[in-house]
Amino acid sequence: MNYYCKILSFITRKHMIYLNQTYELLAGGFHSGNRTWNKQHTEIDNCFKLYHLTEGNVHVCSNLDDFMLEKGKTYFINGSKLSKQYCKESFSTHWIHFLPKDLMIYLGLLELPAVVEIDSNGFSLIGMEKYINILLNSTEFSSWEYVLSIMHVQALIQTIITRLIMNYNISPTSTKIYRLEPAIHYIHVNYKTNIHLKELASICNVSPNYFHKMFKLTFRTTPTNYIILLRMNSALQLLRDNRLTIKEIAFELGFTDNAHFCKTFKKYYGITPGEYQKNKNKM
Repeated sequence: MNYYCKILSFITRKHMIYLNQTYELLAGGFHSGNRTWNKQHTEIDNCFKLYHLTEGNVHVCSNLDDFMLEKGKTYFINGSKLSKQYCKESFSTHWIHFLPKDLMIYLGLLELPAVVEIDSNGFSLIGMEKYINILLNSTEFSSWEYVLSIMHVQALIQTIITRLIMNYNISPTSTKIYRLEPAIHYIHVNYKTNIHLKELASICNVSPNYFHKMFKLTFRTTPTNYIILLRMNSALQLLRDNRLTIKEIAFELGFTDNAHFCKTFKKYYGITPGEYQKNKNKM
């Protein structure tokens, strides 16, 4: 029996293991700002962020502390614990915003402090914007370039998360979170449609009130705001595609009218969809 046949024989005797620790890339790239960069916490901040400053510094605040992010260092930001972000002079940063699709990892990261400085030995955010650009503008690149970009971004996030979990000895244990998994999966597949609370509760075999309470305690946001977060993520990507009008994007994302979409987008990002399209390469 040759080596290849031995491997196949071994596989057939074992259970196949599905590696499902993947991530939702919300946004990312390279950004320069100044003292006008002053952001209060909104629902769009309820994600996880990676920053690496190459110039200047910025301040990231929780309800308890004011952290100054310094040039040349890499940071993990627990967005759910932010109160505001601001800059006193100017800065430049490489950045990524993401959400884990795996519920256990999501909850584990929620346990982390608002700001964690990361030992960046062995990886770097610098240069990742080219891969993020390919993912956010997928129609302009080949399928192979897209796949390779996914691998680069996934590998970076996975490396950072592994170090964080090991360093902080994170181990979520609540059995209640497993009841939410079917609903989370359903939301990620169907967030562009009109999803009702009763529908999500039914998937998890609990009452709507209990589901809403359990979801908010677990994710520190409501099911509605979690869905809007995913929609706003998609909005950023769709607005980079000049083939669709803002009105078409609004309906694609499940909004009943264009005005509602524009109002929601401005609430989350501080600018209108039209302004984002004009300045997308600077953000």
